[in-house]
Amino acid sequence: MDSTRSLYLLDRLHGADVPVLMVGGPGTAKTSTALMFFSTFGDDRVVKRINFSSATEPRMLQDSVESSLDKRGRNYAPPGGKKMTVFIDDVSMPEINTWGDQPTNELTRLLIE
Repeated sequence: MDSTRSLYLLDRLHGADVPVLMVGGPGTAKTSTALMFFSTFGDDRVVKRINFSSATEPRMLQDSVESSLDKRGRNYAPPGGKKMTVFIDDVSMPEINTWGDQPTNELTRLLIE
């Protein structure tokens, strides 16, 4: 029942182009739920999956996202007129710097905005 509920909420939020952040302890099926949701996508959507670790740096995130996009003039877009969903797993993993910031997550925030 929890999976059905989560999939319904993901479908509604994603359909409204609302960014989604799933939270929960380890082993609560966040990744499995997201992957089940992505398996329902048709051919008109591309999913870019990025796994964060303590070694993930902002440039790595930027390169990973841009590698799935085509440059069109000054803008980037998914190939073939498709839409793209970026799935970032383990968003809390990047290292915290000496100022208490996580620059990789600052770039993530910019992507969402």
